[in-house]
Amino acid sequence: MHSPDPHSVPSRPVPGLLPWQSCFLAFVLGIFAFRDAPASLAALAVLVMADASLRGWARRLPVLAFVLCAAAGFGYASWVAPDAVAIPAWVEARQPAEVRAVVERAEPRMGGGLRVLLRDVVCRVGDEEYALDGQLVWNWRNPDYRPLPGQALAMRMKVVPVRNFGNPGGWDFEWYWQRQGVQWRGWPADRQAAPAWGEPPDSLLHTLKSRLRRAVADKVPDTQGGAMVLALVTGDRSGLSLATVDASRRAGLAHTLALSGLHVGFVAAMGLALAWIIGRLYPSLFLLLPRPKLAVLLAAPLVLGYAWLGQPSASLIRAAVMFGFWGFLLLRGRGRVLLDGLFFALAVIVFLSPFSVFDLSLQMSAVAVAGIAVLYPPLHARLSAVSVRGRRILLWAGGLLGISLCANLALLPLISRNFGSFTPDILFNLIWIPALGLAVMPLGVTGMLLSAFSWTAPLGGLLLTGGATLMDWLLTLLRLAEGGGMLPVFSVLRPLWPEMLGGVVLLLAAFLAVANRRALPLLAGLGFALLVWPQVAVMLDDARDEVRLSLIDVGTGQAALLRTPGGHRWLIDGGAGSTYFDMGEFVVAPYLTYGRPPRLDGVFMSHPDADHSHGLPFVLSRFRVDRFYTNGMLPRGRTGKRMRAVLKARDLAPVPLHAGEELELSPDVSFHVLHPAASFKSSRANERSLVLHLVRRGRGLALLPGDVEQEGLGAVLQAGTDLRAEVLVLPHHGSRSSLSPALYRAVSPEVALCSDGYLNRYGFPHERVVHAVGVPVVLTSRHGLLTAAWDGQGEMAVKAFLP
Repeated sequence: MHSPDPHSVPSRPVPGLLPWQSCFLAFVLGIFAFRDAPASLAALAVLVMADASLRGWARRLPVLAFVLCAAAGFGYASWVAPDAVAIPAWVEARQPAEVRAVVERAEPRMGGGLRVLLRDVVCRVGDEEYALDGQLVWNWRNPDYRPLPGQALAMRMKVVPVRNFGNPGGWDFEWYWQRQGVQWRGWPADRQAAPAWGEPPDSLLHTLKSRLRRAVADKVPDTQGGAMVLALVTGDRSGLSLATVDASRRAGLAHTLALSGLHVGFVAAMGLALAWIIGRLYPSLFLLLPRPKLAVLLAAPLVLGYAWLGQPSASLIRAAVMFGFWGFLLLRGRGRVLLDGLFFALAVIVFLSPFSVFDLSLQMSAVAVAGIAVLYPPLHARLSAVSVRGRRILLWAGGLLGISLCANLALLPLISRNFGSFTPDILFNLIWIPALGLAVMPLGVTGMLLSAFSWTAPLGGLLLTGGATLMDWLLTLLRLAEGGGMLPVFSVLRPLWPEMLGGVVLLLAAFLAVANRRALPLLAGLGFALLVWPQVAVMLDDARDEVRLSLIDVGTGQAALLRTPGGHRWLIDGGAGSTYFDMGEFVVAPYLTYGRPPRLDGVFMSHPDADHSHGLPFVLSRFRVDRFYTNGMLPRGRTGKRMRAVLKARDLAPVPLHAGEELELSPDVSFHVLHPAASFKSSRANERSLVLHLVRRGRGLALLPGDVEQEGLGAVLQAGTDLRAEVLVLPHHGSRSSLSPALYRAVSPEVALCSDGYLNRYGFPHERVVHAVGVPVVLTSRHGLLTAAWDGQGEMAVKAFLP
């Protein structure tokens, strides 16, 4: 007989799925099919194959069962889908309205703002009243008052429908709001417009919630550590600075800022701590009620109270539902608590709110938990088999790092697709998460409760200050790491859906082969094919003899992408933005990395106005950019500061261009620089915009004049250069200040493209410009991404992303 090897690691099979769980996944794919049928049908086919491979051919579920479940999901989604709203004429005419509404909820936002959601919206325009279908969202920048749910509001507002940026693969802001019942956006009509609030509702719960939040806000110090405690305990992130949030993201700690299942876990751990303390005081209690069950019972009221206090946000409610099912399974003594509890919770959530499957926070929570449930048990078995001095510390640290690693590995495809970035540093989780769970959250929650009573308020203040001080120490450590270049963030290719599906299948097949010691060649081959095929298609597309100029939908701003044969790409301008919304990060870069790596042959900045330059610092910092061309000017203010820092860090010197220069983009494609001449002088940046003439084999394809106006246009026309081009990008978004019939005659275009922004406040493009140009004018505000393509024979076609 062979004695057992004390160092051998027992095989621990990866938990499989119960039949109803496989059918539930098919139901979810049916809901996804409501928005993306091809990807969902492909995923359904993979699910059928994976189920047959894992269960064995004899025990596989019938294909018809999967089809029926998917059809049921699609039918349910179609039944509850929000109807499209009609746009009143006064909205399209940009008329302000006297708005009366009721507050649904008010959410504190980073930087001191407030997001107010309004229901029962009635708009009065002239003598007519219009009741709007759906809710309205108002982002209040500098609030001097925090309204309560149910409170009435009256204010003169501009109202527009929620609208998406129409670019392939971009984040769908319109669908994000519509699935929450929000159909409209609004803001004060002018500087004199001020909100008139009705009496606060007589609600004990709302009053108590406001009192608890105020108790924390008054007691924490006015530091970023104090703002972090306020955010973690109450969900109020209004005190967090952009620098703090950005540093947290770079360290891979962004998930600790938004209240979610992680924070519910911290609160639930307080129940476990209470159970341990009670067990030390009354050990005999465990004879009647084991510690895990006692911990569940003690944690339940804490979790419910925390979910109620944090807005309540949808993510907290869902996390509380998951905790409820995990607790129920523990109380019943069931096994597979993590995976089965997850599926039970998801089934309830999806039944009550089917479109929550599109919520990224739910997707990330579910994928992270599933990754831990599937990937961590074999890793834990190997850690447990290690026999060294300090084994308990090794198990604790290794377990924490292992859980974080499993969750991040499972989330990698989802993060890559939705954020286009990769943060390799997860070591901060070893410090940050234990500090939050063991100290900051207990101090904060306990301090909040004690601060609610006058006789314990001083002690509560001490506890809150202690938590804030600890957070300040952690933030100092974070800033030191950031200053030392220890928090790199990389932009990555955003995988197309076949690549995501293939990556998941290949990872699952490889892991099952190791953990269950069972080869799955069919799954592995399918995953490899799905992973490789999209990039083969991209390579074939790049090899086409075609020049493409795409005007990206960036609202009231401008950004264009030029692609030449051989896969060369050039970005012209980067769109606008604000302090908390970077068009480069959230619109331009996601489009550029959709199925392609973050590389550009060059970037042009036509002029430094924010609506063309604000998005460029992000692109320059995250992409591999070979050259950076300008009109000789750099932006001022915050955009200029960011850009100069990026250029210095990347050792990228801006190259000023002047009229008469020619840039070869590929062997037979070039940009001819028509403006500004080296001798041209103007105090206005618009007048000094780069005017670029796209030429192939001596033939003018397109003219891109930036925001040049009358003075600059006059200089271009006086130069006598051949301006003929088949496509004209309207100067200055079609502004009346750039109206030039002489230019239109000199260019003689077949079509004009305009980047204007939906219902923009400037009225772009001006009706006189549209009439004078004399050819069809195609708008990004109506059709989203616009692409003019010329094949090898010179034939042109203009395509729009939206019909």
